[in-house]
Amino acid sequence: MVADMVGSKTVQSQWNETVSYYGSHTFLKYISVNDEVSCFTYHEFDLKVKQAANVFLALGIRKQELVALHLHNKPEYLICWLALAQIGAVSVPINEHFQIDECRYILQKGDISRVITEPCCLNIYTEHYKELNLDTLILTDGFSEDSRVHLLVKEMALQPVSLKAQVSVSAEETAVILFTSGTTKHPKGALYTHCNVIYGGLFHCAQIGMRTGDVFLTSMPCYHMDFQEMAAAPVICAGATLVMVEHYSARRFWRQICDHKANFTDTMSIMNRTMLLQPVQPWEKDHHLKEIYFSMGLRTEEKEAFEERFHVRLLNSYGMTETVSAVTCVPLYGDQHWPSVGRPAVSYEVKIVDANGNTLPAGSEGEICIHGTPGRSIIPGYFKDEEATRRLIDQDNWLHSGDWGYLDNDGWLFFLGRCGDMIKRSGENISCAEVECVLTSHPLIEDAAVIGVPDPIRNQAVKAFVKLTDGAPLTANEIITYCESRLACFKVPEFVAFVKDFPRTATGKIKKRELQAADKH
Repeated sequence: MVADMVGSKTVQSQWNETVSYYGSHTFLKYISVNDEVSCFTYHEFDLKVKQAANVFLALGIRKQELVALHLHNKPEYLICWLALAQIGAVSVPINEHFQIDECRYILQKGDISRVITEPCCLNIYTEHYKELNLDTLILTDGFSEDSRVHLLVKEMALQPVSLKAQVSVSAEETAVILFTSGTTKHPKGALYTHCNVIYGGLFHCAQIGMRTGDVFLTSMPCYHMDFQEMAAAPVICAGATLVMVEHYSARRFWRQICDHKANFTDTMSIMNRTMLLQPVQPWEKDHHLKEIYFSMGLRTEEKEAFEERFHVRLLNSYGMTETVSAVTCVPLYGDQHWPSVGRPAVSYEVKIVDANGNTLPAGSEGEICIHGTPGRSIIPGYFKDEEATRRLIDQDNWLHSGDWGYLDNDGWLFFLGRCGDMIKRSGENISCAEVECVLTSHPLIEDAAVIGVPDPIRNQAVKAFVKLTDGAPLTANEIITYCESRLACFKVPEFVAFVKDFPRTATGKIKKRELQAADKH
């Protein structure tokens, strides 16, 4: 027998174990955009989880059935996520900003007929109910007169606080599917087993030194791996407290850190930059943070300014949805070798390869590859996409990240950027191909190319180069408006440039490198 730190644990069993040990401890503090705070102990929250699970059982939701969660940060997301795990169903979070076309793709890809949503997104599903072949539509809060809509709060009140049926769940079974945009037009569904989720939780606890009773404050969106694996899962594994912020506010975030005595938090560069823009306050260094878990690049002067001003250390790290957790992180102590993103953590190996898959020596730039165990330390693959899975994980269990970097002589990893055609904006991955498809769907646009351009706050902004049909009277604002109704807000181009023609390769592909080199946005 070969064992690891997870063993046979599942999200179901880990939650139940934590509740039994730490039931009276505070599990969740929720901070709304109005600064209203709701608190729940593990025991109090578990009663809601079990009631919601009973609602789902009554609705006939089956083990391993896919259920979409179209919610923003709110307690109901965690209630539903944990309740679905109790009955062995699979959570499929949907980005809160997604519009009908983006939602339709995920539902059809997963043959999903059951959706849990909130009032601000409800119309997407009521207006397209038949088209989407929906069977069950659940509203987490608020009210609807539509007879097709189940009111979760009302139905939970009719259910007992103990689970009506015990469902056996295996660590190897799928717990969550996270759809993540890459270099393709449509997002790919990263499969997370129960073992993946718990592995990420236990691993991250060890990585940052989290213990029972610690407080982790996060404003990361609940549909992201950053929330699930960097915040919720480790908190549950440790019996710690999660402070969930409804939406990030640069003006209020550091006050929330101080007021709620957070020991840990996680940020991206856009957050660090916008916090530095706020007026200096006399209480800023009066906090309980041990360190800040950090990803995405800052300039050296920005990092130093942040650490000096707020008197806290940033732990630079590297990971992706497909690696479950950060595979590298700078140490909690000693030299961090900035701007390195750290050395490979225990259970991971990292190598750099060239275009032919040959391992490169120290100092050579190439694709970052990570060795792990599918279904445990890395995902087992993509949902219903064997070809993409084969490209992601080779036969020796090396995961090909699509990211560019190098290792120094001592094994420190330095991240340089994406190999593929993708934009990273405020932590969101944006497929250039997806935005280009929307642009070229306009009858007056003959062709289009999308690139990422530098942005001092968000790392990158979206810029579209557009070739119009002859004599078309289309303006940049009209193009942006067209995109706004078809794309999530973070994917909409901020800049539009008109071209008479594109530089192309011999096979007709647009030479984006030439566009980037000549760009003066």
